[in-house]
Amino acid sequence: MRGYPKHINCKQDFLNLLEMPEHRERALKDLQKRQALDDSKVVRVVSGSEEEKNLVTEIIDNPMPVWKQKGFESRAEAGTLITENGGEL
Repeated sequence: MRGYPKHINCKQDFLNLLEMPEHRERALKDLQKRQALDDSKVVRVVSGSEEEKNLVTEIIDNPMPVWKQKGFESRAEAGTLITENGGEL
């Protein structure tokens, strides 16, 4: 790999980048940003349309938060990886 990747797709990408001294600090910052993101709730459209301006929505638990999309078992696991590599939550 040359340079820092445009997209970090999974947990293993973070693990690999944290092992590279030239990318460690940036990878840690990116992981901290994702950890700080509060995406535990999302808005779901129940009915209606934007054109008619009669949307009915509800707030639900997010079935796929960022930590899960990246392959972590929990938000805490991502936090542990941050602290183990010298970062702060």
